[in-house]
Amino acid sequence: MDILIIKLTAALVDNPATSAARTKVEITLENSTGRLSVKDFEGSPRSVHQFTVRDAIDLGCGGIHNLTEKQARFVLATSCSLMNPRILFSPLQPSQLPVSLKSGKVPSKKVEIVDTPIEKNVTITETLRPTGSLSKLLGIKLSLNEAQVLNVANSLLTARIFDTANRSLLELNVLESIKRYQEALMSAEGLSCYKSLYNAFEKAVNADTDRTGNSFDATASASTGLTRVDIKSLRHFNNRIKHMLRSNNDFSELKAGEVQLAQLTLNLKRAADGAILSRIS
Repeated sequence: MDILIIKLTAALVDNPATSAARTKVEITLENSTGRLSVKDFEGSPRSVHQFTVRDAIDLGCGGIHNLTEKQARFVLATSCSLMNPRILFSPLQPSQLPVSLKSGKVPSKKVEIVDTPIEKNVTITETLRPTGSLSKLLGIKLSLNEAQVLNVANSLLTARIFDTANRSLLELNVLESIKRYQEALMSAEGLSCYKSLYNAFEKAVNADTDRTGNSFDATASASTGLTRVDIKSLRHFNNRIKHMLRSNNDFSELKAGEVQLAQLTLNLKRAADGAILSRIS
């Protein structure tokens, strides 16, 4: 029996984690039978979580699926992400190369002596430069159900998500949806995450037939539990960020959506999770 050890980072879907807003997730496993265990570690900007899988076959390493370690890692990251409403798991630890400002020679204090018959007034002018930066830590406690995580992992393996040979169009569309979901997991920025999540959501809903407008909203609502109004809001904002601006009103709609991006992305994750799970269950 081979043991599989996988390290994943965790990010809030409504805040992908930056140096200014780091993420710290504390994970507990419910209904654990020892098949899966996890240890939390500090990381920046995302916390790091080491999963130990007692039998690597549970994630497709060896056995009939014969996945690589990287493929098994994606199965676990996807399963953990699908099984909670807010956290995206991935091997990504985003960081940006530093930028620095090299100050020129700072003028010395300027002292101006003003002579008057009465008294001497001294005026002091100083040049001040702000130093340091503010950073906040976004902490959240997450409970994952071991049985549910491994059941979804098994559904992903049964769907043969890495095998596109001799598949129906419906199956290929589901695989494309999961592929776009993977892109969302690997996103380091809010809008790119939204676009990938919406693509995953749309492909899962439309895996069997192409739906648009109210027909799409109704089908998506039935499979995800979100209201038609919520689905329509997600669809409209996706259209706004996907298409060119044709008027000032389009720009206003874009900016309004960006203000609400955190809540929209939370709703979108719920929608994408529900649509994908309905296709692989």
